[in-house]
Amino acid sequence: MNRYAHATFCDDIRHEMGGKLTLVGVYASDLLVPKFPCVLPKLCLVLNILTSAREPFQLLKIRVLKDEEVLAEGELMMQDWAALAAGAIPDDGETDEEERRLGLTAHFVFSPLKLDTPASIRVRIETEDGELKANGLRVAQMSENSMAQLGGLAVTPGPQQ
Repeated sequence: MNRYAHATFCDDIRHEMGGKLTLVGVYASDLLVPKFPCVLPKLCLVLNILTSAREPFQLLKIRVLKDEEVLAEGELMMQDWAALAAGAIPDDGETDEEERRLGLTAHFVFSPLKLDTPASIRVRIETEDGELKANGLRVAQMSENSMAQLGGLAVTPGPQQ
């Protein structure tokens, strides 16, 4: 199994009873704002990372970037992955023992998030085998045509210059 990372960007993450999550306002690849500068009241990120349970990560450093600015970073130690690998379970009752996967889900909340110009929000994961890249989010200005169709938005304008 190849190692894999996937990012889901949304407006809110809600923790429900029974361990479920509700993601509110999920973005595809673009987040469009009326103008720059602006302040997003909240931007959330759910990051899922998978590897084979037979080959747990030896090194795992996560960085969330706004262009080149580090918004968040963290590291998981090798012994933490070994403990997780011991409890890894198959995806279903028919998965071969060799196909067991080990996954990690991390949640990030940026509140508020000030954006002076268009930007890319990117996730980079450093491992002992190199860098994993999760999908990113492009923050851009919407066209005047789009603004007229949408009406009001919940994005706070930044300070006037």
